[in-house]
Amino acid sequence: MDTPTADRHLIDEVELSDHAGLSGARISRAWLRDGTAVVVKRSSTDEDLFQRLLGHPVSLEHALWQDGTLRRLPTGVRSAIVGTWLEDGRATIVMVDLGDNILGGEHIFRPDEALAMLERVDRLHRSGLRPSTYTPLDLLVSLFDRRGLREHGATDLAVDVERGWTAFRDTAPSALAQAVIEMVDRPGNLLEALKARPATFCHGDIAAVNMAWDNDDLVLVDWGQAFMGPPALEIARFLPSGLVRSELDPDWLLAEYRAISGNRFDGDALALSLLATLVWYGWRKALDAIETADLKQRAREAAALSWWWDEASRGLRLLH
Repeated sequence: MDTPTADRHLIDEVELSDHAGLSGARISRAWLRDGTAVVVKRSSTDEDLFQRLLGHPVSLEHALWQDGTLRRLPTGVRSAIVGTWLEDGRATIVMVDLGDNILGGEHIFRPDEALAMLERVDRLHRSGLRPSTYTPLDLLVSLFDRRGLREHGATDLAVDVERGWTAFRDTAPSALAQAVIEMVDRPGNLLEALKARPATFCHGDIAAVNMAWDNDDLVLVDWGQAFMGPPALEIARFLPSGLVRSELDPDWLLAEYRAISGNRFDGDALALSLLATLVWYGWRKALDAIETADLKQRAREAAALSWWWDEASRGLRLLH
């Protein structure tokens, strides 16, 4: 396959107006001259909300491709990217069109599949890759900071976040709710503790919408939140969405993660990472527990919150 490096390498490009990236990036489909079907993502700081919030002056995916990081991934882990370029501050990311192989937000993980995913992600964490550019932990954990969202024009999202933290305060045990919400506004101690743990290269957003299987390879898309930090934070951030529709128990998944990690397992990093995940996404979990249309799923979300309360309490004890 020829590596695309400019618009002239694309044929019959059609923008998908109803498939814009969640952050505002523009998505289209096209073909390379050799007939390969591709998806094209174009983004700049003006267009891409998450790129602005995460402090990247140019697309992180572009940077990771250009410095070779995404071409040195370990066996069994791949990026869908086949080429990128930058023009007037706007990045173009060209990816193989994975089509229906993308697992998607409704995907239900089977135990064997979840284990295979954990094993492939562990390979990434053991790879020793150290990119020249990555997402700072403070911006990653504070992605949904209400003030930052308003400053960057995401007023509607900021309103949802504020509603979510109100719901969180109303549903969580009062002392825990107070401690977590204070940490949302002042995460300094948590971030210092996370930064003190051993760090590895992490994808940053291993949600099912960013995964596909190609034979035995785990193909990951959307590397825009990739970070250097505790690998446990990668796994913790998977839990809020990854097991939503699954019968798999989060304690089972974490026990398997511990077994796969072996002597590299860091229990303190996991406790801190679960707390950081609640600081990052607790507002959404609280809304899901009271607003999800499917009543059965709403009950599952509400029941899951008690698990998060217990895990967050363990992380808080490490900080005091």
